[in-house]
Amino acid sequence: MTRCRPARDDDVPALAAIRNDVATQERLLADPRPNSDDDVRAWLARRTNDASALFWVIADADDRALGYAQIVDIDARSRHGRFGIALGPAHRGRGHGRAALAHVLGAAAADARLDKVVLHVAVDNAGAHALYRAAGFRDAGVLRRHYRGADGWHDVAIMERFVKDVA
Repeated sequence: MTRCRPARDDDVPALAAIRNDVATQERLLADPRPNSDDDVRAWLARRTNDASALFWVIADADDRALGYAQIVDIDARSRHGRFGIALGPAHRGRGHGRAALAHVLGAAAADARLDKVVLHVAVDNAGAHALYRAAGFRDAGVLRRHYRGADGWHDVAIMERFVKDVA
């Protein structure tokens, strides 16, 4: 069973491992750089205290942190936010992302500030595309040569989903 819950200090080692894994950070279209445990604690404090964000730790049945999910940059006037999810490499492809995404979309639908979530994903990340399409996201456009990873330039797809049945 996968659950989403608030962050705790004992999550720091697992989250630090994700934030220090270069391949994972590049899948997230992030700038990989070293993160100490204190850096991760500071990042968690920023995320959990940000009024324009929702943040959860993704945990397994034993309550061990596997990753995180978030909606950031919530625009209260236009009622949209930017979705992101990260799982450690050993936990991908096991249904944790799908379960976390369902939780996040439910929370977004219940949040009076959100009508839509938007995400960015590398065009060549087929697994993520399949997950997002299965959850009702649609392609909204492509940013050409938008992310530069260690292996070169990547096109980035913009995907969107209304959180309720509105068009």
